[in-house]
Amino acid sequence: MGWFDAKWLGQTTHFENPASSWKIIEKLQEHESRFSQDEYVSSGLYSESCCVFVCQQNGSSAQAIMKVRMQIPSIEDEPNSWQISSQLAETEICGRSLQEIKALSALSSAECSSTPRYIASKHENQKPDGWVPGGFVDYVVMEKLEGRTLSEKYIRGLKLEEKIKLRGAFKTSYLECQNLGFVNLDNNVTNLIWNETKMKCYIIDWEAWSRKTYQWNDNEYRWWGLQD
Repeated sequence: MGWFDAKWLGQTTHFENPASSWKIIEKLQEHESRFSQDEYVSSGLYSESCCVFVCQQNGSSAQAIMKVRMQIPSIEDEPNSWQISSQLAETEICGRSLQEIKALSALSSAECSSTPRYIASKHENQKPDGWVPGGFVDYVVMEKLEGRTLSEKYIRGLKLEEKIKLRGAFKTSYLECQNLGFVNLDNNVTNLIWNETKMKCYIIDWEAWSRKTYQWNDNEYRWWGLQD
């Protein structure tokens, strides 16, 4: 079941600082993390779904990526059990959203060439007819990068010389981000976008990061799925 249904397509969201409006035109992917009410009570783990859309700026042909993160009912909740869900509403901005906003805005201010440019963000609370009334809905708009989102299958199909070029580009991007004070902790190959024409490997999805710097280790290639 998808928590972001067809009504999201065509929806326009207005942002401030800077002021802009973006219309959702395509749904790319959705991922949910669901926990039980016991896990919520004991550990504070709340359920959420994150959806990635392509959006277009009003009055322009410019496109961007809009990531929307929304609280959803706990595992035991029935989809229409508003009373149960509302008791568990998390009204503040989600920690993962806040982490990504902090990273992208700082990296963009530093003119980092290896990450999406931060455009805008917004925090709202779900309306009474939402999945979790009063729960968070966070929006982050960022640059739509040119290139291919990497996968294990794509990496396996590369020739050795192609893999070497990709690894070199990844190392350059990794070190650029680290030199600016950010190390992405979500080392998944799907969090890399490869632009072979520009020989650029972009690092995306900055919900989990550290400011601790590490001496470069070639094992990063293996940890990020770039080495057989």
